[in-house]
Amino acid sequence: MGLSGIGGLAAALLLAAGCAATGFLDLQPGRSTEADVRRALGEPAMTLPAGEGGRQLVFPTGPLGTQTWMAFLASDGRLVRLEQALVEDNMRRVAPGITSDEVMRLIGPPYRRTDFPNLGQVAWDYRTQDAWGYYVEYSVMVDRRGIVASTVSVRLDYGRGRSG
Repeated sequence: MGLSGIGGLAAALLLAAGCAATGFLDLQPGRSTEADVRRALGEPAMTLPAGEGGRQLVFPTGPLGTQTWMAFLASDGRLVRLEQALVEDNMRRVAPGITSDEVMRLIGPPYRRTDFPNLGQVAWDYRTQDAWGYYVEYSVMVDRRGIVASTVSVRLDYGRGRSG
């Protein structure tokens, strides 16, 4: 593929990304329906029951994506709110003693699970970006009972937006 072919491919990818972003921005709490959410974000990776007959739809952004979107729907199927789940506030709420179900509700499914049979635990790994723009590998250690034993985060490298 020549340079013009690569440029055309890049332009097509940017256009597709722009369309997805536009659809995403058009979602309005109280007005948008579940069908609107699915059109904008695709099929959810998980659907969880929420209070008062509502549902929580979980949309991770790829295996190493740094965002997981949570769409909260009322019992009538209307969007209540849309939140980015992989944020520091939610990570701080993942603490020893909470259940794996609570972790799923807070930050969604991990991109990777690694079994540590000698510890009797499984590491649930997430990729995110911290407030300083660094990519972070965030691991939640879950024991065999489905209870969080510990968490650890490690900065990997500097992310987007770096100047200089």
